[in-house]
Parts: sequence; C-alpha cells; structure tokens
Amino acid sequence: MPHRAAPLLLALLALACQRVPIEESTLTDGDDSTSTSTSTSGESTTAVDPSAGEGGIQPQYKCDPADLETCDDGLKCTALLRDGRQNVYECVNNDAMHNLYEPCVPSPLDGQDGCSPSSICQPTNDEGESGLCMPLCTKTTECGGGACVANPFNRVPGCSEACDPLGSICPAGLACRRAEDRFGCMVPTASDIGEQTAQCLKEGDRGCSEGYICEAGDLIPACASPTGFCCTSLCDLEAVDPCASPATCNAIWSDPAPGYEWIGACYVPF
Repeated sequence: MPHRAAPLLLALLALACQRVPIEESTLTDGDDSTSTSTSTSGESTTAVDPSAGEGGIQPQYKCDPADLETCDDGLKCTALLRDGRQNVYECVNNDAMHNLYEPCVPSPLDGQDGCSPSSICQPTNDEGESGLCMPLCTKTTECGGGACVANPFNRVPGCSEACDPLGSICPAGLACRRAEDRFGCMVPTASDIGEQTAQCLKEGDRGCSEGYICEAGDLIPACASPTGFCCTSLCDLEAVDPCASPATCNAIWSDPAPGYEWIGACYVPF
C-alpha cells in the first residue's frame, strides 16, 4: 500500500484532439451486489459490479477464478465468451507460459492465452489483438491492497495492483487510476489522455490521463466540457497546495481506504 509519495463504448467525442467516450462503466464495488453507491467529493456515483458482463448480465461459474485449486490437475479456470455471453467461467487446459503482466494474446473462445491459473490475458485495445496477463477476481477482498476492476474492453474483472497516483510506476501498459476508495494499476483506453479542464466522464474517470480524475465542471475553473465534467489534477493534501487559484487541494473521498487519506484533487469546494 502506498504511503505519502512525492509527488462497450457507445460513441466518442472529439475536442482539442482528444477522443472521449460518451458512455462506459468501469468501476467496481468490491462486494457481491450488482451495484453500489460511492461518495467522491460529496457526490454519489454508481459503481458497477465487476462480475457482471455486457449489459449487466451476471456471470456463470463452473469454477472459481480466484481459487488455484478449483480445477483438476492440468486445467485452469478462466473467463470465456460463450454464445455471445462474456464471463462464463470454465476449466480449460492449463497452457501457462507467461508470468503476470507479461504480454499475451487474448483467447476468449477457448481460454488458451498462455496465462497461468487464476490469471487471464486482458485485452489492452479495442481489437483484442494484444494484452497482458492479469489476476482474475470476483471481488476486491481477493486483491490484497488493490481493487477488483472490470477491463474496459471485455468487462472481465481482474485485480488492479495498488499504486500511488503521484509517485509509483505501474507495469508497462497499465496506468494508476482511481478505483472505489483507492488507486490501482489498470488498463487505460485510447481516450484516457486528458489533462486539466479536458472533457471526461465521471464513471471510471474516462478521458483523463494518469494523475488526473474527472469531477463536476462547476467545481473546476475554466471547465467548458459538453459532458458537464472535466479532468483535474490530483494533489497531496499534506503538502504545499499546488492548485491554481481559485481551486484548492481538496479530498476526493469521504472514506478513503487506509493509506490513501492524503490524496486530493484541485477543485473549488462547494
């Protein structure tokens, strides 16, 4: 857990050379319910159950993806695409040849992606032609200090390793992004490049680059986003305030996970 370190898609909009998705769900609630309400900067947002597939369809479990002993010898549990339904968990041949966070090629139809048991090749682009081996999960309690987060391209939930958004470095191909009440190393999308005042979507901070989160435009000076939300930079609540006036460094959670109490963002409080 980091401590005070120094500092699918429906459409895309074009603004300032930035592509931003119109609708997408990537956050998770870390429990067994379909959704939950979380508080960020005094606002209520809905977090989507990572185990639910496309359209909120609940998964089918013929094995436990987080249990190394759930399948017989020579087999591994993985998330398959069956008859158009994602997140059908079945035991398939264990073809492990890659370590965690090594490059791989997604294989959702047969699960033969070369990743070890309790991990899967998560796609890192829309085409699904490349990916990284990442841990599987069904809830955040299975992820140590990280969070169980649905991949933005296939909705398969995986553990995002805990990270410090102002200091730590994630494995290549991943970015330190907000999840629930903490930050984790997640797969970004091509639209996640926005910086201060760039348009974005609140859920999943889609459209914002690493080191930024998406907040209500009324709180961010000079925000003129058609989505009503803009990216704003993160900051250290326990350091000298780096925010440009009239914005100040303020908390982003009412109840952050242990070790994340110091993280804030630049905005004008209510």
